[in-house]
Amino acid sequence: MVNFSELILRKFRNIAGSRYEEIMKAYQEFFLTEEELQIPVITSILLVVDRFSGRIPNEVFDVLSAYPGARVDVVYLIDEGLFALIRETLGEREAKAFREKEEALGKEIIKLAERALSELGMEYSVGITFADKVEFVERESEERDLLVISRHFGSESVKTHRVSPVVFRIVQGIKKPVVVY
Repeated sequence: MVNFSELILRKFRNIAGSRYEEIMKAYQEFFLTEEELQIPVITSILLVVDRFSGRIPNEVFDVLSAYPGARVDVVYLIDEGLFALIRETLGEREAKAFREKEEALGKEIIKLAERALSELGMEYSVGITFADKVEFVERESEERDLLVISRHFGSESVKTHRVSPVVFRIVQGIKKPVVVY
């Protein structure tokens, strides 16, 4: 494999003169390492959705089809903290109604995902889970090679931020590749 540092040294050695070393040190963090240039092998994918994610766009499934043989785990997450808050403030009946609406929405989104994944011939599993969204995604993404998440996941995005704060926190906290759609 080509060592890019040596290539840069050979190509630009006499152009920047003595400043070359200074430039290399100043911008070293922006150059990819040999490890970063390696394309990771993707065998397992976590696709998380919630009420804010909405329907999964067809383009996401086009991206997933680029990983033949990978298993896709589709999880609809219901925020257990919000559920507990509704139960404590509004009562058990309202909490039950909230849960039923969330599960119905989750089943609808999952059904569409199942149809798309089966058309692609991909191996997949689906589920609806009550959990803290950030903790769940961070924990489960450790066991997968790729995380796929909506930029609206966890909360509505606002005009000043195109990505929800929840997604921003998740992306900062994990070390695996992430596709944000």
